[in-house]
Amino acid sequence: MAATTDDIRASVSKDIAALQQEVSRLQKMISAQGAEAYYEVRDRAGRVYEDALPRAKGAVAQIRAEGAAAAGAAREHPAATTTALALAGAIGFLAGYLLSGSQQPPHHWWR
Repeated sequence: MAATTDDIRASVSKDIAALQQEVSRLQKMISAQGAEAYYEVRDRAGRVYEDALPRAKGAVAQIRAEGAAAAGAAREHPAATTTALALAGAIGFLAGYLLSGSQQPPHHWWR
């Protein structure tokens, strides 16, 4: 019976060694695939950034030009600018007043 126990232990040890080798091989495979995926995603992100950069620069330039044009128009027509801003403020105040009148009844925290 002692030989049988030793045989079983030897067999189990072989199986454990084989499993350890398989786990090691799988870890290396996963690591290689992870690195490959990382570099692929990094390259894609770089290409997207490079493609978007000129468009973003163009948009910023357009926004600056529009801002400068609006500022120039405001400087040339200060009365119209003041009237437009006062009108926008009055509309905002009126909207706030009307919305505040349609509030729901207060909800008490103890309910």
